[in-house]
Amino acid sequence: MTSRRSLIIAAVVVTAIVLVAVASYFISSTTKHNTSAATPTTPTEPTRISDNGFPVSQFRANEGGTKTAQDGQTRIGYTASCDDAVRAAINYIPAESYGTGDWKQREATLNTIIADNEDGAEYIDALRSLAKDGDTSEKMLFDPAIFKVVSCEAGKTASVAVVQRIENSSFTIDGRTVPAAVEVRVVEQLLVWEKDDWKLDFSGENATYRPETQLLYTQGKKEPSSAREILGDLFTDSDGNPLSRDGWMELAQ
Repeated sequence: MTSRRSLIIAAVVVTAIVLVAVASYFISSTTKHNTSAATPTTPTEPTRISDNGFPVSQFRANEGGTKTAQDGQTRIGYTASCDDAVRAAINYIPAESYGTGDWKQREATLNTIIADNEDGAEYIDALRSLAKDGDTSEKMLFDPAIFKVVSCEAGKTASVAVVQRIENSSFTIDGRTVPAAVEVRVVEQLLVWEKDDWKLDFSGENATYRPETQLLYTQGKKEPSSAREILGDLFTDSDGNPLSRDGWMELAQ
């Protein structure tokens, strides 16, 4: 395994490694902003505030695109607009799940929605290795589904921060057993316009926002039943200070 591939695999299982280190409920939060980043295209002005305190956007999950990928679920075939970049960033999240018995279609879908470069190929290779070992990970939008358009240049690049809920199975790495875990975290979805569609870009070249806010639940630590409580923790730094919610919006139902 090359050193680059090792880094990719390490990134995929970072949640598990952190769990081994802290063995409990972990909260950390830092955000970095590049003030020179392209100004994001502003979606249609929200007309109301949700019960969770976020402006409700015009976007809905599983909308946009002209067809579906090989898994029969993931929407593809977007326009070069920034609105469609947002839709792609949201709709691609579940496709990064992996598990036994479904890898062939999953890999074909990943090859369709991930940019054709070395970083993307190695990311897919890392997921293939984990799936082959019997590990499972399910990625989904957190409920309520909230996101932030960080930057976008139509037909070129986009960055959309999305809160995700990730369920990982227990597995063994370097002789250590990593317990099953649920993780709620802010993930930056980087996209690039390639081959007449928006693609996930793992090169990091257009990164403008590096969210590290995450919540992990494992080893008997019960996940709160209240979404508002989880969001409160997610938008609070390790010193107990509130993080800005400016620019964050909720998907329409």
